[in-house]
Amino acid sequence: MSNKFDVSEAFGPDHAANYDAQFDELHPIKDVMHLVLQTHLGELPDTARILVAGAGTGAEVRHLAAIYPNWHFTLVDPSEAMLAVARQHAQAEGFDARCTFRAAYVSAIPDEAFDAATSMLVSHFLTGAEERTAYFRSIAERLKPGAPVFNADLCYDTDAPDFPAVRDLWLSLMSRAGMNAEGRERYKEMFGTLFACHGPAEVEAMMESAGFVPPAQCMQAGLIRGWVTAKA
Repeated sequence: MSNKFDVSEAFGPDHAANYDAQFDELHPIKDVMHLVLQTHLGELPDTARILVAGAGTGAEVRHLAAIYPNWHFTLVDPSEAMLAVARQHAQAEGFDARCTFRAAYVSAIPDEAFDAATSMLVSHFLTGAEERTAYFRSIAERLKPGAPVFNADLCYDTDAPDFPAVRDLWLSLMSRAGMNAEGRERYKEMFGTLFACHGPAEVEAMMESAGFVPPAQCMQAGLIRGWVTAKA
């Protein structure tokens, strides 16, 4: 991770406990991402093994586990507090036996040749191009050839003429989620500091150079973009 982002501080126990409810007002955007993810991975075998990079509290696993009752999920996240919440969800919903929880970075887990991977709202925390590319490569190295991947991140070309309008619309959505005026101003400053400011073409080039086929952007909702791709 970049030294500008401290996982233990940003995603500690207090944050983890409230993370799922933080953006309830924006759940339709999450639903779209999950629908795209479900569709992209829908042709996998019944016994597929899924790498969930930067799993957080496991929202995408909760969605997929209910639809594909034989899939196994390896949830990887450096925040033990976030994974603890993910484990609680898995136990409460009855799919914990199909999960492996690893409090680590993806680069630190064994190469297990997974059938697919997800990375949702993770890589934008890596503000350096080299470390972001290395993150994508760490995923690719742990996949079978041809394994499908869905990646979604905060992403926009901040030099684009329409960026201020889209950013302001996004901040209005954040207001619906409870963000106050001070928080919105702070959010504006996060691009290039906490959030990477690489444009879509740059992110796509990183993914391709990391070992994926050219990614196809398949969704955009405000500042969130999603891509489907596969290990080359």
